[in-house]
Amino acid sequence: MEFFAYSKSAPQILSGEVIVMSKQSAYFTASGLDDKHQVKRIKKSLNEIPGVLSVSTNIQKNRVAVDYDSSGTDVQKIKNHFQNIGIDAALTENQDHTM
Repeated sequence: MEFFAYSKSAPQILSGEVIVMSKQSAYFTASGLDDKHQVKRIKKSLNEIPGVLSVSTNIQKNRVAVDYDSSGTDVQKIKNHFQNIGIDAALTENQDHTM
C-alpha cells in the first residue's frame, strides 16, 4: 500500500523544466469576522480547499484575502465554500498574478 502526502510547498524543478503557475488573489467582504473563533474556523476551512495557498483576514474591515493557484481551484468554488460554512461573503476584487 502506498501513501502520498499533499504539500503546499513549491514543486521541485528539474534542470531545464519550466513551470507556470497562475496565482490569483480573491478579496471578499464577509460577515462574522468579529469573533476570533469564527475567524480561525474560516481560515482553517478555506485552507483545506485544494489549490488555496494562503488565507488572511482583516477583522476591522471584515475582509478576507485568499491567494490560490487557479489550476487547482477558482473564485466560484471559494465563494461556494463560504456559503457551505454559513458565511455571507461578497467578492470585491480578483487579481491575476501569472508567474
